[in-house]
Amino acid sequence: MSQSKRRLTKLKLLSNFFENVDIISIYIKKDIIHKLFEDNKTLDYNKLELFHLQYTDSLIELLTKLKKKKENDILAIINEININGQYISSFEERKIDSFETDRKIYSGVFSQHLKNLYKDLTEETFTVNWNDVLYFQKKYGVEYYRTEADESKLKAQPVPSYRYQDYSIERKLLGKLNIQNFKVRFMCGYRIDRNEYELFRIFQSNEHFIFNVEEKSMYLIDDELSALDTSENESNQVTVINQLKRKNEELEEVMHDRKRTLPEDVGSVLKDYLRNLENVDIMSKIFDVNEETNILRAMLNLNLNN
Repeated sequence: MSQSKRRLTKLKLLSNFFENVDIISIYIKKDIIHKLFEDNKTLDYNKLELFHLQYTDSLIELLTKLKKKKENDILAIINEININGQYISSFEERKIDSFETDRKIYSGVFSQHLKNLYKDLTEETFTVNWNDVLYFQKKYGVEYYRTEADESKLKAQPVPSYRYQDYSIERKLLGKLNIQNFKVRFMCGYRIDRNEYELFRIFQSNEHFIFNVEEKSMYLIDDELSALDTSENESNQVTVINQLKRKNEELEEVMHDRKRTLPEDVGSVLKDYLRNLENVDIMSKIFDVNEETNILRAMLNLNLNN
């Protein structure tokens, strides 16, 4: 009985590996036979041993060889999954995501900068330091700003503007900012061929404007918004991590499909094997007592008309 149990353990491990319906069915039927011997001490255990020698050992040998071949076939997939996992862990360990906090602070800094700019324009003074706002794109532009966008939608059309030092701000925009006390919210940044653009929304309105860092200008943007991705920026490290995770999910699925898919000839052999296992004549050879044979037939759900 211990030998029978060991065989069943091997067969169960193999069925778990392949996740094949026929292999699982074969294991269940063999387990039923084993339990019937286990529960009935009057049965001859030698017949169970003979059954395994004839119908189990060769199957285990076949499936073991097939498993080794499958493992060799999917070894490259496993290695790729492991390497991707190492990169994911490495990125996640060193990732310090202060962007979201700094983005909120930057909105306040830019609001104050605009307020000071307006004050200078009205008083004809020049106290504003543009480095107070340029720090943000220098710190986060390369890693966070979106690199895919229709740049023509980010560019300005000629509009009446105020000049301040080397910078310009649309007159209409400045008026709208004054109404909302210069409160703005940084939405996202774009980096197109090293040209950087920052999108802001004016407080308590659906109006937006662009800060064109390269051209040192600010102007309203309206219809063009529908053609732009205005969602919050993500670190390109986060993008890489998400891509690697999706890739690993796809590789896991490929690996499981390859494990479950058996060669056509092996699949035919397993179906024939299952039919033979359910054959009435084979069951009769294992058991001497007709009543026990009938019980087993019922447990195996045999089709006695075939």
